[in-house]
This record gives sequence, structure tokens and C-alpha cells, in this order.
Amino acid sequence: MSKTNLGLVEFAKSKLNVPTIYMLGGFGRTLNQAMINRRVNELQCAHTIRNFATIQGGLGKACYDCVGLIKGYLWEDKPGVVRYNVPKGSDQNVGDMFRSCKEKGNLAEMPDLPGLLVFTKNLGHVGIYIGKNKNGEREYIEATPARNQWGVILSNDKLRTWAFWGKYSYIEYLSKNSPIHFKPGDIVYVNGIGRASSLGTGKSTATYRNKKMMIIKHLPQASHAYGCSSMLMAPIGEGGSRFITAYFKESSLSKHRL
Repeated sequence: MSKTNLGLVEFAKSKLNVPTIYMLGGFGRTLNQAMINRRVNELQCAHTIRNFATIQGGLGKACYDCVGLIKGYLWEDKPGVVRYNVPKGSDQNVGDMFRSCKEKGNLAEMPDLPGLLVFTKNLGHVGIYIGKNKNGEREYIEATPARNQWGVILSNDKLRTWAFWGKYSYIEYLSKNSPIHFKPGDIVYVNGIGRASSLGTGKSTATYRNKKMMIIKHLPQASHAYGCSSMLMAPIGEGGSRFITAYFKESSLSKHRL
């Protein structure tokens, strides 16, 4: 499954809507006492010890540090269920991430491409560029304890001074206008409501969230052009029509988990 810059942006935005807590070493798992105890007792993490009460108050929240927000996108199967170091070698610190960027430069020369990583001058912190707001100001998402935020937050150039940008090697970079083509046989993730008919009529499904399905049929002129099945081994084309779970708009489909 390809991990893209656009997917990274949507993933990071989704974390603005859920309770999060900053702790070094966090990459999206729900914070529990054993995780805190490990950092305090085994790793002797000075930052965690110094901020023990604040971090303890985040029990039950999704836990991230700055690099962990990016690792969380790479590693997360579903919210709270996060594998470790998949793909192998992707457990990197800020400096490693910067060095592995296939293209990089000074922030003043950063292209307007959402999903680029941004770095502070000392390579001690990393964030995600998500695009410009309606006023033309660049916006970022970062996991930070700064300004007493202690979680995943939205920031801008007034709140944080970034020095460098980079295209991370574990991310496929697509243009904002790059068409995403789906075809019968593709495995997709469905987010939204399907209908019983490709015309958008008939019974509605429940609202799906990252439901893995296979495209059985594509009807280009229909409003709900993609007939999808939760049976991933179903035949495609007309022969698979009876296995179709529902019909969906293209906007409900993604090639990656959001």
C-alpha cells in the first residue's frame, strides 16, 4: 500500500480532532501507565520525568512525539493499533528523516506541496506542511509540548520558525492536482456512505471508515460509479455483480488508509 503526501496530510488533520498527548517515543498508541513507567524507570527519560504529571494526565489519549506523528502514518493499521518499524528502517529520529529526504532545501525555497516535512534549524524538531489557508499563509501540523499545547496542533510561521523542507523517502509525493485512477480489481479504502444503486438511489449503507474493499465494476457516467465488495476475492466485472456491497462516489475511495 503506497503512502502518499496527500494521505499524510489527511492523517495529520484527523489527529487534530481526537485527544492527543505529547510524550517522547510516542507514535500513535493509546497512552497507558506501562508506557510512562518504561520511559521513567527503564529509559530514565529526563523529559518524561520532568513533565510526569502533565503526561500522566494524558492517559487514554493517542500519544505522539514530533517524529512519531509521521511514523504513525506509516505504521498505523487503524486508530490506536500501530505496528512498529514497518517498513523496516523507518524508525528514524529527526536527523535521520532529514538525511533520508530525497529532495530538500531552505524553507524560503519550499514548493507549495502539502505533505512536505519541515525541520527546525538544529534538526531537533519536525512538522508537516499542509498547505496555505484562505489568507495565503502557510500552515503546518506538529506534535509538540511547546506553548503548553502538549499534543498534535495546527501551527504557522508566526508560531514556529522552520528552516528546511524535505521530501521524505518513505512517502510518495503527488501533485495536489494529480488524478487518482481506480479500476476494477483495485483494493481501496472506503470512507463514506454507499448506495444500493450506481445512480445514487436505493438503500444507503452505514458510514464506512477505512473499510477495505475491492472494486468490482466501474460505471463512468454514474454518480456512484464504483461498485465495491467487502469480499476481496470476488470476481470483477459483470460476473461479480452479485458480490457488490454498495456503489460509491470516487470521493469516498482512497488507495491508502486515511
